[in-house]
Amino acid sequence: MFSSGEKVDAVFYLPDKKILPIDSKFPSDNFSKYLETQEELERKQFMKLFLSDVKKRIDEIASKYILPSENTVDYAIMYVPAEAIYYEMINNMSGDILKYAWNKKIIITSPNTLFLTLRVIEHWFKDTKLSKETHLILNKIRKIYEDSVKLKEGFDKLGKHLSNASSAYESVVKRVDLLNSKIDKVLGISEEGDEVNKLNE
Repeated sequence: MFSSGEKVDAVFYLPDKKILPIDSKFPSDNFSKYLETQEELERKQFMKLFLSDVKKRIDEIASKYILPSENTVDYAIMYVPAEAIYYEMINNMSGDILKYAWNKKIIITSPNTLFLTLRVIEHWFKDTKLSKETHLILNKIRKIYEDSVKLKEGFDKLGKHLSNASSAYESVVKRVDLLNSKIDKVLGISEEGDEVNKLNE
């Protein structure tokens, strides 16, 4: 709990004892209405309301939980509890919600991307001071998001085209391997720094 009385849903303790806030109070009511409604005008209205809800939640997270004076890092995570909602936000919503979140230093994650995001952040913090490298860290995570979206598209194809399950599966596996390779390269930067430091001692 912060001095303001606000209590974040979860925190991730980084190697330097800094706190990464994670918010999971995601506003999905209007998104559910958007899916349930058949009338096109109403669907557009519910999507507009949903977009507004998400932006408001981003603003709230930024103001309530990004508190460097209380040992937090200068960004936070918004956890989206469903892959379908995350996919819609990243690919189909107008207004570029992901860019809006980046500008507020809010990282949007889904069930599939949360662990990858935390893993990258943790390893970068072993050798990097956040105050100097935040922009670099966020750019690395952005690239992982882009690969995650491609991975999700692969799973969608797998579900829609069962007759071509074999080829779709192989495509997904390749994307998973590519994603893991990129993560290993990101983490390898930290490990190479450790080896250089040992040689200089």
